[in-house]
Amino acid sequence: MLVTCSLASEGCAQPAKAAQEAAEAIGWRVQIIDGKDTADTQNAAVQQALALGPDGIITFAINPTAIQGSLELARSQAVKVIASSATESDLVDFSNIPSLQTWVDSGSLLADYAIVKTEGDVKALVLHDTGFDVLEPQHQAFIDRLDECDTCEILEDQNFTFADLATSVPRLVQQMAQRHPDFNTFYIDYDYAVPSVLQGLRAIGAEGKIVLGSDGTSAAIQLIRDGGGQSATTAYALAWIGWADIDAMNRIFAGESPDPATEVLTRKLIDQQVALDQNIDGLWNGDVDFEAAYLKMWGWSSDPQTAPAFDASSTGPVDSRRRRCGDGDTPVRMRLLCRPGPGRNCVRLRSGRAAGT
Repeated sequence: MLVTCSLASEGCAQPAKAAQEAAEAIGWRVQIIDGKDTADTQNAAVQQALALGPDGIITFAINPTAIQGSLELARSQAVKVIASSATESDLVDFSNIPSLQTWVDSGSLLADYAIVKTEGDVKALVLHDTGFDVLEPQHQAFIDRLDECDTCEILEDQNFTFADLATSVPRLVQQMAQRHPDFNTFYIDYDYAVPSVLQGLRAIGAEGKIVLGSDGTSAAIQLIRDGGGQSATTAYALAWIGWADIDAMNRIFAGESPDPATEVLTRKLIDQQVALDQNIDGLWNGDVDFEAAYLKMWGWSSDPQTAPAFDASSTGPVDSRRRRCGDGDTPVRMRLLCRPGPGRNCVRLRSGRAAGT
């Protein structure tokens, strides 16, 4: 079962959708439940998931402490739980995807970008969402890196929550900008919140500033490409997070350490020049074919005759309804990946997406 913080936010929803694709590609039954923004609805979503009798649950950008009661119930039922995009917690089996260092690197990269663009004269306004504990290391790293710059300054650092985005945040942005008319940089924790920042700035004519976010949503990258007001983002390959989550759960089911699942994830700073030069249009894909790499590691291969040995203990069940590998009935535009062994089964990837065949 996959429980998102909110399906309205691509940063929450895309990793869950990718995890669903990855899980279905290796034959797991899986379902997404929308956590709908608040701790109460997220608790209810986890309880709904538990009522369906799952082997495992992955939450996305939900603080474990906010759903402690539901997690304790999951543990009592021997249900394995991964908290993706969450701080380390004893309440779950694993919660280090992405790693703490990656969040720190994200904040430092954004600060470095502002320092370069202002030639060491950053005057920053900062908005931090206190509803996501995992964002604190990124926020603090941004502050710490600017503190290392003798000619840079944090003019104001304010807090908000996800529920404030549509109403309070634009007004707060206006107030901060009016108190500090000499600011040249605005940082907010994640891309989904950037339109609220831009709304506030445009209302008072404070445009042409450096506006920074994080996650690498498709909307943010489009804004960056088009010169629409956002200057840069530190992007994850959001789909890669979902596949890494399934890899971690796979390892937990097999009685192995899930730590290797998080070691491959990284960030990329994307501004307009990078987006255009590298033709990044939509979500960043991580610059690597991670889907094929995972499928091969889980016992699939693009060549049925040379596929690696299949280890059922580390890949989970495979859907018996998958059709056998064929020679002539697979369209050329498809990339076929096959599980070796008798009754060989296949997964095909179209345009970078995994789908059962």
